[in-house]
Amino acid sequence: MKIAIIGAGVSGLTAAHHLTTRGLEVEVFEKSRGLGGRLATKRLDWAHMDTGAQYFTARDPRFVQQVTSWQEAGVVEPWPFTPYSLSADGALLPSPDQTLRYVGVPGMNNLAHALAKKLTVHRKQCITSLVRKHNRWRLVSDSGDQFTDYDWVIVSAPAEQSRVLLSGHTPIAEHISSELLEPCLALVIATSGHAPEAVQGIFGDGTVGWVSRLSAKPQRAKDAAYDDLWLLHFSSDWSANYDPSAENNIGPIGLEWLQNAIDTLPDQKEKKPLQIVNHCQHYWRFARMAKNSEQPPTLIDKSNHLAAIGDWSYGGRIEGAYLSALHLIHTTF
Repeated sequence: MKIAIIGAGVSGLTAAHHLTTRGLEVEVFEKSRGLGGRLATKRLDWAHMDTGAQYFTARDPRFVQQVTSWQEAGVVEPWPFTPYSLSADGALLPSPDQTLRYVGVPGMNNLAHALAKKLTVHRKQCITSLVRKHNRWRLVSDSGDQFTDYDWVIVSAPAEQSRVLLSGHTPIAEHISSELLEPCLALVIATSGHAPEAVQGIFGDGTVGWVSRLSAKPQRAKDAAYDDLWLLHFSSDWSANYDPSAENNIGPIGLEWLQNAIDTLPDQKEKKPLQIVNHCQHYWRFARMAKNSEQPPTLIDKSNHLAAIGDWSYGGRIEGAYLSALHLIHTTF
């Protein structure tokens, strides 16, 4: 049996890995040159930075077992810290919890590279259409390349993109919401100046939803040119009102927000303020699950040999991406 998987995120790579170990012929198609989807680690000459998912958790015993295996292989490590949060009056306060958080080392996308070992992955191939002929599937890319004779096609793209690709081929496309995922603007800033060591993660407000101190994550290298590296994920509402085509520099906005939050901590105003040494930004069109969204897990059309998987079909977390792939494998192949 020959299987095509569209998308090299956690769900697609997990499905490919398990199908390959069962002796099936599997090819993965990824539109970008990197692996991992939102497990993105951007590499620039001044820093390596996680711009997508900042950490993940493990609750299901099957995923806990996988994470343990990754730890033993040196692919992930726990990231122990006490998060902070902004109070209603804008004060930054410790917000202790019992959540065990993990990160890929030395970057989040190392998880994807671990899953992709020994897999056939066609990078920079954006599949735009599917063609069914003689009970076989043909994939067509945006450059006109064609890949033929697949018994099954598994789509592991974001929900909205999966819906478009599958429409007209299978009833399961109609079960995929066209408004399931919301955008997120990510800003990375390298700073000089002082911030308390305890501040490694911040649950924010209606402007910035989350902040990671990237330079505090395990096995992250720092450059002598800056003191810290930060990632700011702007809120869904703020990001939805942002025009990514305008290419506005939001560095000063992010720095002001971060400085204002840190300044509410004791004695911080007496310290050297933060200044931007370098920055970059990335717009995630499909990022967070929309509030109150509902999605049936792992849509499968056994008659047409099509399936749609992804974190969006299992709650929107990295663990959900992994479990959606397992569900497909165990119920279908």
